[in-house]
Amino acid sequence: MQATGRQDLSVFSGAADAWARDSLLVGAMVGLVLSLPPTIYGYLSYRQFDFFGFTYYVPYEEVFAALRSRDVEAILAAPLISANMTSGFLFSTVYVLDIQQLVLSVGLGVAIGINLVAFLALRRECLVSGLGGGAVAAGSGLLATVAASSTGLVGCCGSALSGGVLALIGVSSTTAAQIAEASPLLQVALIAGFALNYLHRRRRRRTAAPT
Repeated sequence: MQATGRQDLSVFSGAADAWARDSLLVGAMVGLVLSLPPTIYGYLSYRQFDFFGFTYYVPYEEVFAALRSRDVEAILAAPLISANMTSGFLFSTVYVLDIQQLVLSVGLGVAIGINLVAFLALRRECLVSGLGGGAVAAGSGLLATVAASSTGLVGCCGSALSGGVLALIGVSSTTAAQIAEASPLLQVALIAGFALNYLHRRRRRRTAAPT
């Protein structure tokens, strides 16, 4: 009886450890997706202007105004945080995280994370040998998130918060804006693809599990 109790406790402890490990991995993927766009934009801003001065503010009044309007488009576009990578410089290089990008970034990070967890679980059972197209899809998702981020230059010549990352790389402003506009749709498609792939891996693992 005592041995059975110890065995049950060991199984429970192992399951808890696995859940904590998997949760940490998913959380790390969410953190990566959220932090990558401002990190890249900050680096490109420094490369372009040889100056870096980070300041930020939370425009909560705009969020509350959007929520009161009950306009879905206005709510999704409401900025949660606005960061200036070159504060004090002639131009402001601004990164804005809005509600839409927060939802898409968290969704994409979770989707990538749970697929990675499922892949590692299958790999431990020797059912798969490599990430294959999953790694390509994950990389495409990260690139789409960077391209879709609301970034741009604000100065004497006007402002533009679409495709700022691509513009600093050297892409024309028109092309950068078009890519930025299409990127959220790619993010949604990739999230759906990751969800289907996760269900497929989960079904595959259950089928291969010993009865």
